[in-house]
Amino acid sequence: MTAPASAVRAALSHVTRHRAGATAAVAGAVAACAVAALVSPLALAGGDHAQAAAALFVADLAQYRAAPSDLRSSPLVAAAAAGYEDRAFFSRPRWMPPLSASGLARAIVRNLRGIPQGGSTIPQQLAKLYLRGPARAGIVDKLSEALFATWLVRQAEPEEIAGLYLNLSASTSMGTLRRPADGLHRLSLALFGLPLRRLSREDQVVLGASPRGVQWLREHPSLSARRIASTREWLISQKLWDPSAQSFLDGADVDPAAAFRFVEGWTERVASADAPSADLDLISAIDRFREGLGAALQAEFPGTPVRTAFAALGSDGAILARSGAEAALMAVNYGSVAKLEALDLAVEAFGPNAVRDLTLPPGGCVRWIWSTKELRRSHPSRYCPTDVAPATRPMGLDEAVARSVNSLTARHAMMLPALLARRRPDLLGQMAAEISADERASLDSPADRALAGDLLAQLGEAIPPDAIAPELSYSAAGVALFRYLRDRRERAGLPADRLPEDPTSLLGNSSRATAEQIGGYLHRKLFANDGTCALSDTGALLALRRREGTLRWLAARWPKLVFSGKTGSSPHDDAALAAVGLCLDARPVVFVAALRPLQPPLPDGLQGSVLLRGIDAYLRELVRLDRRPGSAVLPAWAEQETEIALEAKP
Repeated sequence: MTAPASAVRAALSHVTRHRAGATAAVAGAVAACAVAALVSPLALAGGDHAQAAAALFVADLAQYRAAPSDLRSSPLVAAAAAGYEDRAFFSRPRWMPPLSASGLARAIVRNLRGIPQGGSTIPQQLAKLYLRGPARAGIVDKLSEALFATWLVRQAEPEEIAGLYLNLSASTSMGTLRRPADGLHRLSLALFGLPLRRLSREDQVVLGASPRGVQWLREHPSLSARRIASTREWLISQKLWDPSAQSFLDGADVDPAAAFRFVEGWTERVASADAPSADLDLISAIDRFREGLGAALQAEFPGTPVRTAFAALGSDGAILARSGAEAALMAVNYGSVAKLEALDLAVEAFGPNAVRDLTLPPGGCVRWIWSTKELRRSHPSRYCPTDVAPATRPMGLDEAVARSVNSLTARHAMMLPALLARRRPDLLGQMAAEISADERASLDSPADRALAGDLLAQLGEAIPPDAIAPELSYSAAGVALFRYLRDRRERAGLPADRLPEDPTSLLGNSSRATAEQIGGYLHRKLFANDGTCALSDTGALLALRRREGTLRWLAARWPKLVFSGKTGSSPHDDAALAAVGLCLDARPVVFVAALRPLQPPLPDGLQGSVLLRGIDAYLRELVRLDRRPGSAVLPAWAEQETEIALEAKP
C-alpha cells in the first residue's frame, strides 16, 4: 500500500505545481492587460474602428474649443448632468478608468427587477456615441467602450468631456446633424426659446437631463420630476445652488407629473437651424422682452419674488419662442380669458351679426351664485353682493368681454339660457341634460324662479315665477351653463379639472393654466385655424372693440393688432395676463405674457401696466428687426361695416 500511496501523492504534487503555474500565468496575463489598459487603452479598444473614432473625437474637440464659450455649455448644466448621471465625474482622478462599481451594481439590481437602467459614467456614455452602432452591444463592445472612455478622459478636461457629451446627445435627441460645439445651444432654443447664455438656473438644471432624450423626458414625467428634485438637493450639497433664493419649481401648484410636459412644444426647426429667420427674430425679440421686463421689476420692486412667463405660438400651434420653463410650468389665473368661452358660445349659437346687434338694456345685479341656498330662498333681494355695481347702460356681450368687466360679463353670460330658450331651444336642451332631475329639484327655489323671471323680463317677456320652466330656474340654469362652458374649455385646451363643481366660479376666475395653454386656447379662438391671418368670428368681435377696456393704452399704440386678456390691476390678483394676436409673414402669432409672485399677493403698487410696457417694448423690438406686426384679416361681415382693416402704422 505504501508504493501506491506514494505514487498518488507524487501525482497530486505534479498537478498542484501545474495548477499554480497556470494560475500564475492567468494572473500575469490579467495584470499585463490591466497595465496595458491603463498605459495605452486605445490600443486595446478595438483596432481600426477605435482609431477612426479617436480621430473623430479629436476633430470634435478642436471644433468645441474653437466655438464661443457661451454656445458650448455652462458650468451649471454640466454639473446638473453629473448630478443625474455620474456624481463622481468631476472628482474622479484622470488616471483611473471612469467606471462606477456602485452604478453597475445598481443597474444590475434594477434590471433584474424589470426597470431598464444603465450604470455607465459620463465618459462611458460619450464613448458610446463614438463607438456604438445600431446593433445591440455585447460584452466585448462594453469592454471596448470602457477602454475608449479611459483614453478620452486623458485627452480633455472634465468640463470639455461633459460639454461634448451634452452637445452630441442634444443633437442626437433632436435627430439633427452632429453638433459637437452648439448642440446644447440649439436644444436650448428649441425647449425654452432662449439661447443657452440666457437660461435661468431652473432651465439649466432641466437641460442637464437632456442626454436622456426629449422623448424620454416626455414619456417619464414623474420620474423626471423626481430626478430634478434629487439633482437639486445634490447641487445644494455641492454649494452650486442657493436654496435661499426662491424658485418657481418650489411652488405647490407645480404638478410633479407634468414637470416635463413642456417638451411637447419643442420646435425641431428652431433647434436644427432650419427655421426661417422670422422665428429666430421672434426669439431675439422675446429675449429682449424678458431682459427688459426683469430689469423693470427689479428696479421698481427690488428683491421681488415675482416671475414672468411668456410664449409665442405660430399658426400650426408650434412654440416659436418661450421664456424658459416658466412658460410651461408656471400656472396663472385665466379667468378673464375664459370669458371668451361665453362669447364664443353666443357666436356659435346666434352668429356674429346677431351677437354684435344683441345690445341688452341696463338691468339689476346678476352675479356669481355664491349665496347659500337658504339665503336665496328667504331673501332674494340680498342676493346681489354690495361690492358689485349693476349695469347702468346698454352693452353687448362682446363689449363686456373686451372691456373685461366682471359684473357686466357675468350678467350677459347668465342671460344666455334665457336667450337660448327663445332662439336655440335645442342647445338649451343639450345644456340642461347636464343636470339630473333630482339635482334640478334641489337647486330650485322661489328666489331662483324670481331671478329667472327678472332676466326674462329684461328681454321683454313677462312670465310669472310659477310658470318658469325648470331648466330656466336661475341656479339650475347657472349650474348647467357652468358645466357646459367648463367642458368647452377643456376641449379648447384649457384645464378645467381644478374648477369647483358648482357655479360659484362661473367663468373660471379660480382656474389656472400655463402661458402656453392659454396661448393655444387663444390661437384657436382668435383665428380661423386655416393657417392664414384670418380672424375667427369671435376674434373679429374682439378686434372691433380693441380700444375698450384695460388694454386700450396698448391698443392705441398698436391699432392694427388684436388684444385680449387681463392686465392684473386688481389688488387681490396673484397674476397679470395679457395676450396679443399679430401677423408676421401672413401667418398668425399669439403672444401671451403673465406675472406671478412665487408667494402671493403681488407687491403693493405692481399693476398690469408693467406688462403692457413690456409688450410694447417687445413689439418695438420686432419693428427694429424689420418684422412689422400686421393686422389680421377680418371676416367679410366685419369688413363691410368697419374701417378697422385700413392700414395704420404704429
